Amino acid sequence: MNEQKLLEYLKKVTHDLHQTRQRLQDVEAGRQEPVAIVAMSCRFPGGVGSPEEFWRLLAGGVDAIGE
Repeated sequence: MNEQKLLEYLKKVTHDLHQTRQRLQDVEAGRQEPVAIVAMSCRFPGGVGSPEEFWRLLAGGVDAIGE
């Protein structure tokens, strides 16, 4: 009879461990959300005020070095 109780207890503990492992995996998976950039700030030479203007400056080969 003691062996039967031990077997039932081990089955219960094994089941609980499986559930705990599944919950842990679910929590860890929730942490791997992608990063979203919600704002951007830039400071460019040559009086450029936006990233688009900066790319035009680069594409045009303009020298924007100043004092």
